[in-house]
Amino acid sequence: MGRGLMVIPDIHGRTFWKDGVAAHGNDVGKIIFLGDYVDRYEDEGISRKDELNNFKEIVKFKLDNADKVVLLLGNHCLHYIFDSFPRSTRYSSSNAYTYRDIYTTNRNLFKLAHEETIDNRKYLFTHAGVMRSWYERNKAIIGELNADNLNRLITSRDGVTSLSDISKYRTYIGYDTGSILWSDIREKLDLEKSGIDNYVINEDSIVDGYDYQIFGHTQLVDSPVITDKWACIDCRAPFLITDGKLERV
Repeated sequence: MGRGLMVIPDIHGRTFWKDGVAAHGNDVGKIIFLGDYVDRYEDEGISRKDELNNFKEIVKFKLDNADKVVLLLGNHCLHYIFDSFPRSTRYSSSNAYTYRDIYTTNRNLFKLAHEETIDNRKYLFTHAGVMRSWYERNKAIIGELNADNLNRLITSRDGVTSLSDISKYRTYIGYDTGSILWSDIREKLDLEKSGIDNYVINEDSIVDGYDYQIFGHTQLVDSPVITDKWACIDCRAPFLITDGKLERV
């Protein structure tokens, strides 16, 4: 992909994506949203109305740029689509039926995983990243690890159940590793060896078939965590991949 690529982390009602698109949208071949479009943080001053309108604008942006824009699903998406999926914090009871209608009416616009080959390296984009042990635990349901098979998980009850696996870092009775919608960055690091400026990855965060993973989900506020195998970029800002290099813009 010679024209580069833009990745937009968790939205939660925020409009930073518009600035990124205005500045760099014409310069890239793909724009990938990592999910979680609604359920705003109340202390950020975003109203439920603004959150809803922003979500509608993102859907329209996808409709107007069908081949260029990728909309991934996050945990704050699936709890409006499936009653059996664990409900995340800041769930909007007032907008729940409207959100469900948007997701179900536009079901073909959203997916769980996307892959790209950039400079001969195979990238996997999901909301929270694939942990090897989560995949092995659900291999019988998933099959071979690839984006197509991950995307099929939302078409079956067992698939949705596998996506419901929550990390122990998010709940006291959780799994050692969460799903591609729930995996916490603390699973992906060797916490005993990592420092503020020295990230040592947990080998369980490296999966066969992909050279690199990019995801959000764990809010980092200011600084992304970028390693040689994956990057967590939930920093309220778009990122560009150009010449194989990932940079915040």
